[in-house]
Amino acid sequence: MSGLLSFSADLVRGSAAVKTQDSGLTARLALDEATKADAYSIRHASYLSGGYIDPMPGGLFSDADDLKPNSKSVVVYKWGRPVASVRMCVLDHTPGLEGWDEIPASRIFPEEVAQLAASVGHGRPPKLTEINRLVRHPDFATDYELVFVLYRFVGFFVAEERSDMTLSCVRRNHTPFYKRLHFEYVAGPRRYAGVKFETNLMTCRNSRYDSVLRDIPMVDTGSGPQNTYAGLLRGETVSVF
Repeated sequence: MSGLLSFSADLVRGSAAVKTQDSGLTARLALDEATKADAYSIRHASYLSGGYIDPMPGGLFSDADDLKPNSKSVVVYKWGRPVASVRMCVLDHTPGLEGWDEIPASRIFPEEVAQLAASVGHGRPPKLTEINRLVRHPDFATDYELVFVLYRFVGFFVAEERSDMTLSCVRRNHTPFYKRLHFEYVAGPRRYAGVKFETNLMTCRNSRYDSVLRDIPMVDTGSGPQNTYAGLLRGETVSVF
């Protein structure tokens, strides 16, 4: 994860007044090449500014997971400029489903992710969603509104996929923030693929989502119109509520 989550405790509890309706924010799912390039350029700028990668050709940072069917990235725009992005990768062991059997976390923490998947007890194969490549452009490094927006879209996609739990490979200095989101430490630290920092594996079972909403209600997907999310899945540019 990139360096975007150093808030005060009051802001984390959602006490700051965030108003998106007049802020010029829109979002789009990275389905076309132009939107994908926007996501990769934000990643490159964010990681490069933190010293976590070396400069790459074209100023774009992508990896093989971006090409897999179990990967979705959202790009947030402010007055038309790409300013933030997040990727969700889904691990789904449904028989016959190709390209959904691996996420970045399962390569870094293979035994731990396998144990988490095995711990899911219900009548269908387990499904785990990993949050990764959560970044803001360095010009917007203090725009905390963008973080709430990104996590609201994460919450929507987790619910849409009916995932059993959410995973994230978290930089050590961001661990306290994720604990506020009711994530629990699993293992680490270990080097995350493609970047120059180590991460801890953390997880939040989605049965605890109500607790997250009590602490940070601004990430609640129920507080925005559902047709916004439907439009996003169709590849439309949607206004951020």
